[in-house]
Amino acid sequence: MIIETIIYVALLIALFSVCDNSLSRRYYVPLKVVCSASFLVILWINQCFSNKLWLLFWPLLACFVGDLLLGLFNTYMRKQFMVLGIIAFMLGHVGLLNYMCRITDDTSWLVYILPIAVCLFMVWMKKAWHLHMGRLFVPCLIYCYFVTTMTFKAIECGMSGMGEIACAGVLFLLSDFTILFLYFFHFPDKKNKRLVHFVNLATYYMAILLFIFSL
Repeated sequence: MIIETIIYVALLIALFSVCDNSLSRRYYVPLKVVCSASFLVILWINQCFSNKLWLLFWPLLACFVGDLLLGLFNTYMRKQFMVLGIIAFMLGHVGLLNYMCRITDDTSWLVYILPIAVCLFMVWMKKAWHLHMGRLFVPCLIYCYFVTTMTFKAIECGMSGMGEIACAGVLFLLSDFTILFLYFFHFPDKKNKRLVHFVNLATYYMAILLFIFSL
């Protein structure tokens, strides 16, 4: 898996080079599609004989679709792309939650209760940081519940010795946390927005890779 990982990182660096600059409109979406397709390729190359392959394939396919839609939103700023991207990623997180529930014996009720506190924190963040979410607030709040539930389940897996899954879940949550600022916060300095975009992409693609390693 070393060669595939090196190529994966190289593609990610190429994606960094077209973030929030003059090259974005022309190259960002195609490169993002290639980067996202690459994690599906890595999954199939390295786990094609795993009996858990399909448990992870469908969630990652949903994430691939979400990547395409958010890439289009990042380029053309049409809210329809954002809404569809949220739905796609929400389905992806439900799939990841299903994957983790199937490879463990039991799930604590706290996994489903604690995310409510995170959703309340997001409501506070919207007011405190003046996040301009408009009509997307409710879909984002629902999405927050699902991604946080997935993260708490990943942490529970980590407490059972599955360190890769725990790291993947936390990185996924961090990635989605940065999205709040990337798309809904006004940056006086565009350099800061680009830095947040780098963190968003790095944490997301690393999380996907760790989930693949966990098989």
